Amino acid sequence: MCFVSFFMIDRVFTGYIGSRYAIKQTEKEFGVNTADAGYVHFVTRNIKQDISDKVHEYMSTLPEVVRSGYIVSETLFEDEDESIQVNMIDKDIAAIGNLMLSDEDKKILENIGEDERIVFAGYNYRKQYHAGDMINCYVDDDIGQIKIGGILKKGAGWIHEDRLFKGSYGKWDNYTLDDSMIVIAGSLKKELEGVDSGYAHEIYFQCESGTFDEVTDKIKKFCYDEGITVNISNYKDEIDKEKEDSSIVDDTVFIAAIMITVLAVVSIAASNIVYCLMRRKHYGIMLANGMCKADIIWLIAMQNVIVMVLAAVAAWIVRLRAEFETLFPKKVLEETGRLYEGAYVAHMHYMPVILIISVMILLVISCVIPAVMIGRTSLADMVSGRSEG
Repeated sequence: MCFVSFFMIDRVFTGYIGSRYAIKQTEKEFGVNTADAGYVHFVTRNIKQDISDKVHEYMSTLPEVVRSGYIVSETLFEDEDESIQVNMIDKDIAAIGNLMLSDEDKKILENIGEDERIVFAGYNYRKQYHAGDMINCYVDDDIGQIKIGGILKKGAGWIHEDRLFKGSYGKWDNYTLDDSMIVIAGSLKKELEGVDSGYAHEIYFQCESGTFDEVTDKIKKFCYDEGITVNISNYKDEIDKEKEDSSIVDDTVFIAAIMITVLAVVSIAASNIVYCLMRRKHYGIMLANGMCKADIIWLIAMQNVIVMVLAAVAAWIVRLRAEFETLFPKKVLEETGRLYEGAYVAHMHYMPVILIISVMILLVISCVIPAVMIGRTSLADMVSGRSEG
């Protein structure tokens, strides 16, 4: 019963803490109020990029739209020809992410020409690259070079494309850019001209405070008149929905975990009572030979500790294997980026503490009744086999 209880506790809190961690890290990726930022997704099949460009051009005329642009993928190559999958973004939307650019970096962005590209390397590349260095990249199906404009501060991040949660594009897709890079372009017109004719990129944008709904209505009306089907998502709505979905109060598994934990406490307490009744003569002999009642209570507690600790460790290991399909999840984390990071932090960092606290609580509760029984029973009653005097 203890094992099942700890297993359920681990399952509930790993999921809950992992989700809260993901929400917190996602919110840090934004450099603006998430209520004012979102993206336009094109639903119609076989839609061409020129349709997206038409909508983008219309959005540029709206006074409430502060900035808008595109995000595409780019491949960079280190000196050892190791590839790095990165985002290439329009400079106009750079402020949406939490890039933590210095004033000097911002001036560099302002002076980028339409056909220019510049790379900002993550904090952990600070010893490998410096401002002014060149890094290899794909240019027109050939290898070219892009200038590194600077090194980002530790913790700088960029928003996750489209869906914020429950997805990862691989080992480079992390909550921060510390181990990655980002390419900022004066314009992505050239890259977008080469995309598949049956695909249109999402448009990312930021509105003036409190105008997102108004802008959404205007874009939808324009698209309706043009015969274009779109979905417009707000990042704050996505975050709020994730908070609601990950609420622990309405989780049936959480309720089941509480019920099983209560049963575990009752079963342990009952077994301790039966054990004390069966062993009362032995306890009487122990008392007659110089032991005190506190020693006997401590002995019972240590027996319970062994059972509970073994159950907690076993549950933690089984949950580790179930969550990551391995007993060594560090490699899984490195290969999947943000996908398992929340679960990893929750299970490896928080769950040992939570399980220790759970063991202590169960131990105290389950030992109360045996302690009262032993405390109220005299030496003569123990030796004679009576439970109380």
